Parts: sequence; structure tokens; C-alpha cells
Amino acid sequence: MVMRVRTVRRLAIGMGAALLLVVLSLGTLSQVSRAASVTTLTFLAPKFDEWEAFVKVANSVGKDMGLEVRAEYLPWEDVFNKALLDSKSGVKTWDMVYAYNTWVPGIAASKIFTPISDFYASPANKLLVKPDDFIKETTAGLEYQGKLWAYPVLAAPYMLGYRSDLLANADERKAFKVKYAYDLVVPDTYKRLLDVSQFFTRKKGEMVGGKAAEEDFYGICLAGKPGGFLFHRYEMVLVAFGADLIYDQKTMKPTVNSKESIAAAKYYLELHKYQQSGSEGHTGGGTQRVMAADRCALTMDALDNPLSIVEDRKISKIVGKVKYALLPTQVTSRPHAHVADANGPGIYALSTHKDETFKLLAKTLSTEGTKEIMKEYPALVPMRASVIEDPQVRKDYPLVVEAMSLVIKGKPWTVFVPPLKEWIQAQEIVESALSAALAGQKSPEDAMNEAQGKVVDLFKRAGYIK
Repeated sequence: MVMRVRTVRRLAIGMGAALLLVVLSLGTLSQVSRAASVTTLTFLAPKFDEWEAFVKVANSVGKDMGLEVRAEYLPWEDVFNKALLDSKSGVKTWDMVYAYNTWVPGIAASKIFTPISDFYASPANKLLVKPDDFIKETTAGLEYQGKLWAYPVLAAPYMLGYRSDLLANADERKAFKVKYAYDLVVPDTYKRLLDVSQFFTRKKGEMVGGKAAEEDFYGICLAGKPGGFLFHRYEMVLVAFGADLIYDQKTMKPTVNSKESIAAAKYYLELHKYQQSGSEGHTGGGTQRVMAADRCALTMDALDNPLSIVEDRKISKIVGKVKYALLPTQVTSRPHAHVADANGPGIYALSTHKDETFKLLAKTLSTEGTKEIMKEYPALVPMRASVIEDPQVRKDYPLVVEAMSLVIKGKPWTVFVPPLKEWIQAQEIVESALSAALAGQKSPEDAMNEAQGKVVDLFKRAGYIK
């Protein structure tokens, strides 16, 4: 009898343990099932505030779609090379990759991306995108050979930022008039830009706007770090002075040492005298932190850079004191000349989740999705007309709307980077030459003559010229 009771107990305990294992197993399977229902999309991008905002909104949007985004951030200048190397090696890690408009010809030539416009073959997909809503003046840089290679997110018109309080200061205006024999106004020519930059360059302790400067004060702040930051500021001066962007697009002959290019380089060296110390190591964001520290009178930069920093009360001493204007004019046939920028994520050609990636991009970057991104990153300069025209956007982001209105109404002479797959190499050659000239290692003429020879060799190897 005792043996039977023990046997029954053992059976009961055994069955209980088995039942517990089944329950635990079902719970684990349920968790696996839930985890398996979420598809992770990877995004290669620079660690900029706007892309962190994009990822946050994309993950919010993706919840109902069973999608999540995991980002890997690299320095801005390394993203393209990483994507190119991975693509050539057959690496399938990525689903989305950040693109800057100057990279688009190389992206197209290397087939790194599947064009966004390829998805338009489906009427339903085209309806999701609403391509007619894009502001064409801002998106052209992401187009090449009739295709849209990246999803437009952030326009980056280059603007002149100026300290409105300093330009309006009575003592500064009086002193400027005595020295330069004309009124202190927002510089509308490059000669005046140089004058105002020179005038406001002061040493620590000297008076600026009625108070002693706590540190050295600079007439103008410009990013100067190699890797594109220096060149993207220089190219504004280059086109303003009537020069080609490195080469003549009709003849394909490099013009790095043309008289217009040499004049632009000489001017940039002169302007460099009034720039912030250490500019050769400054990115756009780093430069605007110097501006935000109440140390610069002027800046020329992509609009979102100053908007995201000098208007941030947590880090800026000059909130509300910077206003924006179109870039100055040098050659009258090119009023307010500038090279337009555009940014957006592209769909990696080796992705195994192209359809899911496209649908997430379309929903995240719709009118409503863009407005959500602006809440996270108020400096976003949208590329959709419906966003700019939205009454709430106009109320909440007046500086963005005012600046974009200047661009739309002022009709500045605008050029996008030419469609050349060797553009990055050519740009690096010219940037390196300018950097050497700024460092005093070479004269502008010698630097650009040497760069001309290197670009000629590059174009010969590519078969553009003999």
C-alpha cells in the first residue's frame, strides 16, 4: 500500500513537472513568435541630430507595420566609402543608407542603391510617395539620369547668418561708417562681407556691441575640416565669382586654375584671416557651437546647422539674435549664387527587405511623418510643399519658413553638383589644395595649378579628355 501511494505521488510530481515544462516552453515559443514578427531594418548614417530624430519617428511609425530600425552611425565623411566598400564586397548588412547629393553620381555608377523612383511602377507606391509634393528646387540634387536615388528629407540651402543685434548697434554702426565710408548693413556683396568680417574681428577684452568680449571674437565663422566641410563652404564663393565647379560641363575640361577660380581662392584666403581659430578642425556643427558661444558676427552655412544650435537655449548665448539672408553676390549674372544641398536615405541595393524599407520610408516621410520629425528636430528644412504650407508649421517654425520663403522668392542663382561619378575624388583634390593654401604652405596660384594637373590626370584616366 505504501509503495502504491509513493508511486502515485511520483507520477503526480512527474506529470506536474512535465506540465510546467510545457507551459514554460509555450511561453518561450510565444516570445520567439512575437520577436520573429518584427523585422529589423538597418540604417547606415552620420550621427547627426536629424537622423536620430528620423530613426525615432521611423520606429514609432514602424510599430504597427512590424518593423523597427537599428542605426549604425559613422562620421559623415565615412558613410559613402563604407557603403561603397560593402556593396562591392557583397555585404548585405544594410537596408537604408544616408545619401548626400554630391554622392549621387557615384551611387548611381556603382549601383549601391535601388532608386526610389523604381518603386513608382506600382501606382499604389507612387500614391504613397506623392512625388509632385516635393519642392523641385530642393530635390534635384538627389536625381540623376532621370531617377530619384534617395528619399528627400532635408534641404540644406546655404544662407548668410548674421548677428542682427550687432549690425543694429548704434556705436558699431557709427564706427563702421567712419572706417568704411558706408552704412553697416547685411552684406549683399562679397566685398562688404569681407569688410564686415574684418570690422567685427576683435581681441579678448575689446568692446563688441557695448560689452567687453570674454574671448577672442571673430568676424565670420566657417567650417574648415577636410572631408567635404571646407569644400562645401568654398564652393559657394567659387560659383559666386563666376567659376565652374571644378570643370566645364560642356567640354569636360578641368578649370581649377581658371582666372575666376584663382580669384575665388585668393578671396577665401583673405576671408580666412577673420575666421575662428582652429577652423581647420571644425565641422558645420562645431562651427555653429562657436557662433552660439557669442564669438562670431557672421556665418555661412547650411540653414539647419545654425538653426539647430544657435536657437537651442541649452547651449546658445545668442538665441533670437541671428537672422538669415541670401548669400552675397559677386557676379551680377549670378545673384546670390549658391550650390544647393539635399539629403535623404536610399534603399541599399543588396537589402533583403526592399519593399518593407520603401513602405516605411514612405510613411515616415509623408507630410504627417515629416511634421513629427520636425518636433524632434525643429531645424529640419522640409522638402515637401505641403509641410511648408501647413499653418501649424508656419506658426511653430517661423525661422525655417522665413528662410525658405527668401529662397523661393529671391530666386538665387542655384546649381547642383554636376553628375560625375569621379566627383568625390575631384573635390578632394581641390579641397586639399585649398587647405594647403590656407595653411600658408602654397600660394593660391601654385595650389590650384597643382590641383589642375591632378584633376586633368583623373579625367584622362576616366576617358573624358585626351
